[in-house]
This record gives sequence, C-alpha cells and structure tokens, in this order.
Amino acid sequence: MKIFNYIKILSLLLFLVGCTSKYSPMNSKYVTLDNYIDQNNLNPISGFDLTVCSGYNCNFITNIKFTDQDIEEIANLFVNKGRNAEQERRMISKAIGKIEQITGLIVGTDIDNGGVLENEHIGDITRQDCVDESATTTNYLKYLVNLELIYYHDIQIPQSRGALIDGRWPHFSAVIKDKTTDEQFVVDSWYMDNGQPAVVMPLKKWIFDWTKSSKIKSKYTTINNL
Repeated sequence: MKIFNYIKILSLLLFLVGCTSKYSPMNSKYVTLDNYIDQNNLNPISGFDLTVCSGYNCNFITNIKFTDQDIEEIANLFVNKGRNAEQERRMISKAIGKIEQITGLIVGTDIDNGGVLENEHIGDITRQDCVDESATTTNYLKYLVNLELIYYHDIQIPQSRGALIDGRWPHFSAVIKDKTTDEQFVVDSWYMDNGQPAVVMPLKKWIFDWTKSSKIKSKYTTINNL
C-alpha cells in the first residue's frame, strides 16, 4: 500500500509541475517538427500567423495575427545581412523577447514572470510554464523562418531534461540547430520575464550542466553589439 501511495504522489507531482505530460523524454515521441505541431494542435487557424500556449501545459491556445508594424519591428532586429551563426543566435534571442512583448499584450502574458512555477497558476491564461514557453517559442522560431529572417539555423523539436528520479524537475525548451556545425542550442524563454531576450545556450550544457542555465542570462542575452 505504501508503494502504491508513493506512486500516486509521484504521479501527482509530475502533473502539477506543468512541464511534463505532453512530452516523452528527449522527445522520442515525435518523429518530425510538423508531427509535434500537429499532435499538440499548435497550427494557427486560417488567417492567423501562429498560436501562443498559456495556462500551464497549453490549457489555452490563442491565435495571433501580426500587424504590418509588428512585422517591421521584428524584421528590424535582423538587419545585419553579413551576420554569422553566433550573431544570428543573438538576434533570435532578442526577437523572441520582442515577439513576446507583442503577443503578451494580446494574450495577457505580459505579466508573466520568468522562472516561476506555481500550482495556483494552472488554468490562468496569463501565465506560462515551460511547456507553454517551449511550444510558443518554437512557433515564434517557425514564424521567423517563414519571414526568411533566419539563415543559419533549422528549428528542431523541443527538448526535455529531468525526470524527478534524477533529482531534477522536468523542464522543456525550444531548440535550434546550427546549419554549419550541426550543434544544437536551446532557446529557453521560461527563465526570463515576458518580453525579455530568451536564454540561448548549447543543448548539451543545458542538459548536463543544467545548474548554470539560470546563471547564463547576461552572457547570452547581452546582444546590443551584433
């Protein structure tokens, strides 16, 4: 009976952390990025540009349509045509923050604080856990590719780390891959307040040296000098 109760408590914790249920470890559940988008109902409806997840574990999916001014402001962050891949990652980091500013005013997530995971926010459309953030950031990245603003990176299926039994909470992030080196990088917007540049760091460090991911903000988000 004690073992059964332990399993029940562990299962409840996995649900409550909000960063768990729709994903398999290392995302082996999804064959392709399109498969991930389709299975999680992340495609926008006709006439809209993308969707935003919120409410923890994508309880709410809001369709977003950008104005011409929005698109111009986003595109202005990628004006350096002579960039290299590292510079482009810095542009991507800043662009994620800019898009969050725009969509945050529409969805109400402009009040969402970085690094917060509270059970009281489950079902609150204005709050986002790492499942919401990883799905939404992936949509933002796909949109930037559609606008032909990203040259040096491919968008990947979001990645996961942690399984409680290894001493870490489950956590998820959007991922990009450098076309020139095949190195993968997380684009993790959960650590930052809504509208701030996303944390961008090598996927391997994010998975295996995970304690540094919340301390790397200044290095990967100081992007004024492109």
